Amino acid sequence: MPPVTPSSPLPRARDDVTSQQLVRAGSWTVAITGVMIASLLLLDEPLPWARVLMNLGVGVMGAVAVLLGHLQRWHSAGLVLVWGVWAVVAALSASNGGLRGPSLVNFPVIIVVAGWVLGARYTLWVTGATALLFLVFVWADLNNYMPPPRYGNLAAYVAYLSGVLAVTAAATLMSRRSYLRRVREAQQTASSLATRDAELRKLLRAVEQSPESIAITDLEGRIEYVNAAFLTRTGYSQDEVIGQSSSSVSSNGMALAQWVSLRDTLARGENWVGEQVNRRKDGAEIVEAVVVAPIRQPDGHISHYVEIKQDVTERRRAAAEIHRLAHFDALTSLPNRTMLVERLTALRWRGAVGSQPLHALVLLDLDRFTTFNDARGSEMGDRLLCAVALRLSQTLPAHGLLVRVAGDEFAIVLHDLGLLPPQASRRALAFAEQLQSLLLQPLRLEGCAEEAQLGASIGITLYPQNASDSPHEALRRAGTALHRAKQAGGGRSAFFEQGMGEAAEHRFQVERSLRHAIAADELRLFLQSQVDVHGRLTGAEVLVRWQHPRDGLLSPAAFISIAEESDLIVGLGNWVLTHACALLAQPVMRERRLKLSVNLSARQFRQASFIPQLRGILATTGADPSLLTLEVTEGLVIDDFDEAVAKMRELAALGVEFSLDDFGTGYSSLAYLKRLPIQEIKIDRSFVHEAPTNADDGVLVEGILSVARHFGLRVVAEGVETREQADFLGQRAPDIVYQGYLFGRPEPQQDWLARLPSGGVN
Repeated sequence: MPPVTPSSPLPRARDDVTSQQLVRAGSWTVAITGVMIASLLLLDEPLPWARVLMNLGVGVMGAVAVLLGHLQRWHSAGLVLVWGVWAVVAALSASNGGLRGPSLVNFPVIIVVAGWVLGARYTLWVTGATALLFLVFVWADLNNYMPPPRYGNLAAYVAYLSGVLAVTAAATLMSRRSYLRRVREAQQTASSLATRDAELRKLLRAVEQSPESIAITDLEGRIEYVNAAFLTRTGYSQDEVIGQSSSSVSSNGMALAQWVSLRDTLARGENWVGEQVNRRKDGAEIVEAVVVAPIRQPDGHISHYVEIKQDVTERRRAAAEIHRLAHFDALTSLPNRTMLVERLTALRWRGAVGSQPLHALVLLDLDRFTTFNDARGSEMGDRLLCAVALRLSQTLPAHGLLVRVAGDEFAIVLHDLGLLPPQASRRALAFAEQLQSLLLQPLRLEGCAEEAQLGASIGITLYPQNASDSPHEALRRAGTALHRAKQAGGGRSAFFEQGMGEAAEHRFQVERSLRHAIAADELRLFLQSQVDVHGRLTGAEVLVRWQHPRDGLLSPAAFISIAEESDLIVGLGNWVLTHACALLAQPVMRERRLKLSVNLSARQFRQASFIPQLRGILATTGADPSLLTLEVTEGLVIDDFDEAVAKMRELAALGVEFSLDDFGTGYSSLAYLKRLPIQEIKIDRSFVHEAPTNADDGVLVEGILSVARHFGLRVVAEGVETREQADFLGQRAPDIVYQGYLFGRPEPQQDWLARLPSGGVN
């Protein structure tokens, strides 16, 4: 409720029930008394018309006040009741003897009623008007201007006195009842205030003595109150924090993201709960669990915020220590077996075969560690384990996990080794060999004059292998493989899956040997001739063989797929391109305009440096770019079509041509074929082989030839081995180019070049 002032318009008649009841009772009394007196005056002889009319006027004023009260217009009703009756009574008194007449008793009653229903200001005005009226009456009486008083008949006088008494009694009784009610209300209020004061004192003591840090801020974040726990915990005095910003004293360690969350939460009028690292006055950090809540006033608006903080530093430290003891090795600080099982559990089977990357579990056990420990003592043995842990951690790949399982046994989890088991196995073996080499390097230990040098036995298993594979099963497999490696004499790596391990070992050895072969110039360039329908030599496809020092000449089937799974295909491809361009630069090739086709791998083509490297090779060798044809597969261009087309067009601007290899076996979409900057397509040998005898293959070949004619492309047919195949193709495409055993097998470039002057093609 808004505060009430003396100048407020009719506060009692508008707001107080007692005043409204007094207006109602007074109005009815005045209306009835005025009409009754006027009626009784009609019995007098002679008839006093003036007095009759004025008493009727009093009754009318009362009736109007009754009507206004019925309409809930209590202020207007009070004005009519007080001022209307006062005016009529003043006129009646003037006509009935003034100060000597019987009507003066009305004025005290009117003043009392005015005090209740109109307030102090109107009461003063009524009192002043009455006093002025009395002075006029005194002056008139002294000058004999006032008529003599007339009391009329006795009944009218009794009615008049009864009305006055009734109004006076009503005002008195109602005022007494109002007074008693207000006294009771005041007593109840005092009792309630005393109770609330006791509760507030109890609450204040609870807040002040609370072990939790409590601060109250205004809406701008300025601190207005802090309890003793706050001062004790932060190290500040009360004078140092009151009026200061909460962000500089109470929440000085809150991160930006927490500030944003706190601001948005409080803006919604909600409680914010979180943890923050704050700083004491001396700079020490304390971890606190925090609740910030808005303080609402009775009307619902927020006036302050309260911060309640609990020091959880020790609790967090204890929890961290418990977690460390449960998940980390006390000696090396590496994760322990528990962490290993948790990590493997997180990597369990989640999809179909070939859709989930494979991981590897590598178990490593130091060879001859027991001998070293017995000879040097357990303290030096512990130092050796710590040194080994440090060295292993330095070679750990990203996202890998290094674990000390127990004693001198360590475990490593390798992530995302590939979708296919052969590829994952090869990578795991490569990492195991890296570990072997790393551990064979001498270790210097503090307090030991001699260097320690220990090898390790390694057991490997891929994980997960199926939907039911589990961490414990993987540990069992890796342990079995580790045991097999130790039985073989130590210093070895073994796969649990015997067949897969042998295959992976073979592929790994091939990869390692091939890397050496590229650097040692063990590769050989072979050529297979390409001829037109008249048997004239048009060029050749460049092939590669490996002159292995032990196994002899190896075909591409023995090493190309392995090279494509690693970065070796890039080096191998650069070697082939370099030697092919050197061959193109020879005068006989330029003079006869013989083309060479070189297969291009997807990995090599996607290298950012491929185009600059090819430019450099062409410039260095002096080869004519227009004689070089790069064979690409449909898969190479489809994987990233726009980038592939951009690169092909850049090379085509140099004069290099492109051939779409194995056409018909992949997507063979005309939608992208028309956008590719190619000059040639090659029909796969699988279609050529049975084209003369198999109607389906024949139709497919005719369709390919039709597409080539439509796009103006040369056609090279691979695998032409019989005259029937050549005739079938020549009849349908007179400008076709043949490649196959019928016209020449792949042969060393020296042999192929030796026949060029005579034009032979084998």
